[in-house]
Amino acid sequence: MKKILILALSAILAVNISAQEQQKERVAGKPLSSEEKVELQIKHLSWELMLSEQQAQKFAVTFREYAAAKEKLFPKKAKKMVEQGKELTDAELDQLAKQRFECKKKFVDLQVKFYDKFRKDLSARQVQKVLQLNESHDHKPAMRHHRPAPVSEPR
Repeated sequence: MKKILILALSAILAVNISAQEQQKERVAGKPLSSEEKVELQIKHLSWELMLSEQQAQKFAVTFREYAAAKEKLFPKKAKKMVEQGKELTDAELDQLAKQRFECKKKFVDLQVKFYDKFRKDLSARQVQKVLQLNESHDHKPAMRHHRPAPVSEPR
């Protein structure tokens, strides 16, 4: 019991120290690289899933492979066009929509493939959490947390 408590406390401290370092870099104006983001996700997920050191090492290898494959799926060109606020033509919008649909299909295939890889070292519940948490942080509009408050019905 004491070992688990010590392990949990050390994991919390490690994540906290890492988060503080990341925050300092962001304040300094240096954006995180893709690799740094992946490493931060690995630390967060390893802690969230309460993985042992051995499990965390195996998970990290698979997750890095998953992140690299996922990054190849989503074209940066489309993201830049939308972020720049450029007024898109109907043809460009049509092309972007079709690209998104194709990417989503490939992403589902990728998740199926990596489900089996993650399942070798994690429980089904842990894998579901990895895919769910990871999916919620990616490829969604920036305003996803700013939903309007529900309107109450008149009395």
